[in-house]
Amino acid sequence: GGGTARAGHSRPAHWRGGAKAHGPKGKIQDYTTKLNKKVRKMGVRHALSQKLKEGSLIITSDMAAPTHKTKDMYAMLDRLGIAGKKGDMALMIDDADPNDAENEASVYGGLDVNFKVATGNLKKVKMLNQKGCHVYSMLKFKKLVLSLAAVRSLEERLEKDL
Repeated sequence: GGGTARAGHSRPAHWRGGAKAHGPKGKIQDYTTKLNKKVRKMGVRHALSQKLKEGSLIITSDMAAPTHKTKDMYAMLDRLGIAGKKGDMALMIDDADPNDAENEASVYGGLDVNFKVATGNLKKVKMLNQKGCHVYSMLKFKKLVLSLAAVRSLEERLEKDL
């Protein structure tokens, strides 16, 4: 005979043309690709200029909220055409300095705590520190809202390799 009786299937690891004995494991394996820092910075610069050309870039003086209530934040963002049923998805980037704030406890991780809490339950709004700002998140959201502090920090961060 051909030796194939009761074999089950024709792809076990010990057969010719079969599977690898200890092949890739799926979720455990890392498929990320490395990009150089200069290329990543260039991508952020291009994404910012593209948002400016589209008219989707909004710059505010600061992102300090007087209260942590989502209802108040929803009303404020709805006037800008952000969030709400018919509003656009928005990425909000801030770089608040705890030394500049009147209450040092109101700033955590470069973000105003009240603003972060108030936008936390809004589905179409994501709040980031300028350090976590990258091309994918900028292009994923229709509108980009930057504070002046974030603009200064991004300029400082992106001008180093020019």
